[in-house]
Amino acid sequence: MKKVTILFLSFLLFLTAFSIDANEHTYTIGVITFLSTETQAVFEDAKKVLEENLEYGNVLFINAATEATCDEYVNLYLSYNATDNVYKATYEDGDYLVSSIYSPEGYKSYKTFLMEIIYYPLEKLAIHRLKTKDFSGYLRLTYYPGVDEYGDYSNGLFLFITDRLAGNRNIAYIDIFSNKIKLLPVFGSSEYYPKFSPNSESILFQGSLHGFWNIYVMPFGDPNYSRKIKRISKGNFPAYSPEWYDENTVLYIQDTETGNVMIKKNIKTGQIQKVNTVGAMVFTPKVFNTEIYYTSLQGANFGIYKNVDGENYKVEDTFYNEHDPVIIDATHMIFTSNRDGLYRIWMKNLETGSVTCLTPDLNYDVFYPAYGDGILFFSVYEEGQEPDIYALKLNLDDM
Repeated sequence: MKKVTILFLSFLLFLTAFSIDANEHTYTIGVITFLSTETQAVFEDAKKVLEENLEYGNVLFINAATEATCDEYVNLYLSYNATDNVYKATYEDGDYLVSSIYSPEGYKSYKTFLMEIIYYPLEKLAIHRLKTKDFSGYLRLTYYPGVDEYGDYSNGLFLFITDRLAGNRNIAYIDIFSNKIKLLPVFGSSEYYPKFSPNSESILFQGSLHGFWNIYVMPFGDPNYSRKIKRISKGNFPAYSPEWYDENTVLYIQDTETGNVMIKKNIKTGQIQKVNTVGAMVFTPKVFNTEIYYTSLQGANFGIYKNVDGENYKVEDTFYNEHDPVIIDATHMIFTSNRDGLYRIWMKNLETGSVTCLTPDLNYDVFYPAYGDGILFFSVYEEGQEPDIYALKLNLDDM
């Protein structure tokens, strides 16, 4: 009983220290925490890291939900195995169950493990801000100290790739309405470039289920999704960069002996055709209406072109490596380019030809833009760190 009282008092001190504004309601995540004497010192170090990263809201570490009124509750289990000298941190939030381990004798840094102890409530707070659009400037969405990158948005859902589950790259998605992150692991495979179908009922992705890169499709919202995965690409060469053309048709890039080609395939009938493109190699197709935008490699530089009724036209091709096109509407195209030595996100007005930098004050490379409901999503590659996903509100009237 004495031990419980001591821990409870330490939690009360923590609650006071992290009060943002006593006069207004502050969105609060209650972390129901299960500790042991052996993990108390590690936990105290983790709270200091949380304080350094907390920019919005409250995170309360408590013994039970009855101790404090919070907007959401999650469980954190922090344990220590003395035999193997291994610490383990596990977050539980409905179907979300992710563990991280650390040994002083292992390869992982102590700082990384501390971040693995406190990342999840920070993400919950960020998703709430995304839902309410209560932010200005850049909103960091992911805090896990591993890989979080790529992205696709549809109807309040944001797909991305993460390695937080056992170190393997899996598809995950942020459900903005329920304020949760959900994982869709495909065991025995690593996944890249997930894309929602136009009706949001399927996910197209690049995976390694057959030993090298292929294109697959699986149902979304089906608990047996992993048993219903269908391979779309064929042959003995890698396939990558998938994109939906319409509800029944997909695009992807297929390697050949001399380069690569863009393939258009009807996933219902199996009919295949090659798409006419320009350049030595092509990547990242993106469809707007029936126009196919894509990245073309010509010489040593990348540029953006589009295929319209079989004919190809230059959209943006300079010495600064434009790629990853995203077409917002008939007037605005987002892309990545290294015009000042760093890869940044840019927007081109397709009517006036003007180009505007959207991430001018980020001092790290930025890739993989996605867009939906007035929000630009992108992956930030901070030097010495794994990528994280950020969001930025866009006002197209100003561009």
